Amino acid sequence: MDFEKILQMEALKETVATKEVVRKEPTALRGFDTRAVMADLSAMENKCTELINEANALKITTADENLKAVNISGKLQEITKQVKKKCEDFLTPYKKVTSAINGPKKRITEAADRAKTIINQKIFQFRKQEEIEAAKQQKLIDEASKKLQESLNEQAKELGIKAPTVAPIKAPKPVTILRGDSGASVYTQSRWKVEIVNPELVAREYCVPLISLLNQAVKMGSRTLAGCRVFKDETPVTRSA
Repeated sequence: MDFEKILQMEALKETVATKEVVRKEPTALRGFDTRAVMADLSAMENKCTELINEANALKITTADENLKAVNISGKLQEITKQVKKKCEDFLTPYKKVTSAINGPKKRITEAADRAKTIINQKIFQFRKQEEIEAAKQQKLIDEASKKLQESLNEQAKELGIKAPTVAPIKAPKPVTILRGDSGASVYTQSRWKVEIVNPELVAREYCVPLISLLNQAVKMGSRTLAGCRVFKDETPVTRSA
């Protein structure tokens, strides 16, 4: 039995047994043998190379040579059709498998990405709230430290001695990288971005203006650009274990 018939039979296998194997043992399809089809393609490539060399060397000065050129062109077209058909026939059974699994893959990954974005935004908002609370605590600590220093200064003045300096106290800062029990972590990635607000005010050196040039300027350290809003963008990023 030649390879073409094997391919035809493979493409027509829609039995319950075949479906059961694909369902239970998808790994069985991973190691398909490409040796035969690669041998055929190699032979076609050699023939194609011969025709290309012949076409490059051909000079058309007579009607016979013109007819030969037409024949070469036709053979090259036939090679193209044969290669496409050979590859399509060989890949048909596997396209069915990849088509079947790409649907769930797309649904699952897109749903997971949407949910991850939502949960990361919640984590981000909680961290921002923690930063606000930390800033409030720091303000209270600074006020208390100031009052204590003033009190010590007054007491020291009465005693005619130098008052001790109250050491600065820092409120606990929110954790920058959150780690879960599973080994996963979420952190915030920050980068400066630019947004064109009024194109007419943008400097002529940025032409149209080109956002790529403005981005490059921000990347190089510019934080004020006429006609633009330069801002710091913070994005939650997840790393799995």
